[in-house]
Amino acid sequence: MDHSETTYPSGQDATGQLQVHASKLAVLAPGRDGSPSLLAEAGQILGDNFESPDYTERFAGHLAGILDFDYFSLAQVDHSEWTVDNLIQSGTNINGMSDLWSINLNAIPQPEVFSTRTAAPGELDQIAHSGNNPAWWMYRAGLRSMITAPIIADATIIGILIVASRLPHKYNEADVHIAQQLAAAVAGSFANLRLHRRLRRELVERETISAIAKTISSSLDIESSMPDFAHDLWQIVPANGVSISLATGVDNGTEDRWSFGVTPVASESSRPHTISADMKVGDAIVGRLAVAGPPGQKYTRHHLSLLNTVASNIAGAIAAAEMHRRSMELAETRLDQERTEAEKRELERVALAKSDFLTTVSHELRTPLTSILAFADLLQQNKPGNLVSKQERQLGIIQRSGRRLAVLIEDLLSATHIEQNRFELKPTRFDVVEMVREFTESFEPILSQKNQKLVLDLPGEPIVIFADQTRLTQVVSNLATNAVKYSGADSKITVTVSAGQDVVTIGVKDEGIGIEEADLPHIFSVFFRSDNEGTRSQSGMGVGLYFCRQIVDHHHGEISVDSEVGRGTTMTLSLPREFQEQSADNESPAA
Repeated sequence: MDHSETTYPSGQDATGQLQVHASKLAVLAPGRDGSPSLLAEAGQILGDNFESPDYTERFAGHLAGILDFDYFSLAQVDHSEWTVDNLIQSGTNINGMSDLWSINLNAIPQPEVFSTRTAAPGELDQIAHSGNNPAWWMYRAGLRSMITAPIIADATIIGILIVASRLPHKYNEADVHIAQQLAAAVAGSFANLRLHRRLRRELVERETISAIAKTISSSLDIESSMPDFAHDLWQIVPANGVSISLATGVDNGTEDRWSFGVTPVASESSRPHTISADMKVGDAIVGRLAVAGPPGQKYTRHHLSLLNTVASNIAGAIAAAEMHRRSMELAETRLDQERTEAEKRELERVALAKSDFLTTVSHELRTPLTSILAFADLLQQNKPGNLVSKQERQLGIIQRSGRRLAVLIEDLLSATHIEQNRFELKPTRFDVVEMVREFTESFEPILSQKNQKLVLDLPGEPIVIFADQTRLTQVVSNLATNAVKYSGADSKITVTVSAGQDVVTIGVKDEGIGIEEADLPHIFSVFFRSDNEGTRSQSGMGVGLYFCRQIVDHHHGEISVDSEVGRGTTMTLSLPREFQEQSADNESPAA
């Protein structure tokens, strides 16, 4: 709004002017009391005790003795903002024109008063139908005729007086002259009222801005401060939405961080009812403050100036809050890292202790087991007749159980060596078809126990590869053993071998119990065993498939499983024909 100081009108004596015009009015409208004393008294009432609660009513009562009206308003003209802002009004309630109404300068119902600088009468039905919104609001409220008179101080129109009646064609030339002289009579008081309202508004604005800055700076938790911040801000910048966004550091961009109200406003700053202001610390933009009002809201340069002042006052607190948040995040991140490192060290310690334990147990078990198997072999080689048939059967059980225990101990040692990075491959060139044929011959005694059948689907020509034959034999043997173990009587186990230009594929298929879908992602994990009736009845520690996976990974191959509960399982491993020893040495074993 206009911040220039206003003064009383200068030039000819105001009382003398009123006497001259009063004599003219007496001729034009005998019986209407437009005497200089009443006009002068109107100015005195308007300039008396601006803060009095009955201030407007007293002036309206006095004005009623001078002019007939159903509505009146005294509004100031702000040429810098190009607006007309109401100061006081009384009478008919007009929807759209509250006590604090503000309209564009060229939107007043009778703009000709600015060019003629004299009062003008008008009929609201004609003015309203010309497209003038304020006139339409007045017409809808029941008003039909009006007078608009300019209030002039120091040759500048500083306000307008509006009187309106519910009767059409209510006002004549005499009424227009009275309105003109009334505007002149109250010009000095109106200038002081205008100045008083401006100073009071500026005091409220300063106090509100101070309260806003205190609200934001009193807590590093901006989110919890947003309701109080918004309600204080809306006292001086009318809005229903507010947001604070922070600079992203990329192309002057920002991202919403805190908001309050019915409208997300940061991304809508181009709309007419939305304004924003940069928040700066020094020359650096730390973010943006934006507000939005309802679609009919119009913002002035003064609103933008206030928003810039608020943005400047809270920028430091916003930057401090964001720095605190980032510091807390960094501290939390460091704490998480330290916690993770501690957990990692503990896991490594437990893993090392586990490996040491397994190594010790394996060695301690293998020594007496070797003696047991050796003595069992000696007994079996003794002269016929020394053992009865029952003892021979028991001796066979001892040998089978001992060899099974020896395999388990060997698997434990191999798993330990893998975890301790002591696992080494010894590749040679060999025929994989012959390897499969040789080791499957040893399965005949195992298959015969359940009357199972082993089917070999092998190519007619050799497939020579470069790999660790002993380790691959362990893998295929382990897969075939599992197939036999988890398949029922009279079932079939199929081993297939095929080769491409660079890859060899070995598959082991059974007709057994299958694997639950939920267990499939875990079957190659160390010490994992499916928990169902079929697995509980079988011995094992869950290291066999883990060991297979490690051997295949060391060969830079892949092992996969396809299984359906009750229909069987197919294990497939794919290996490169040529093992690259250097690559294997440089890579860590898979976990």
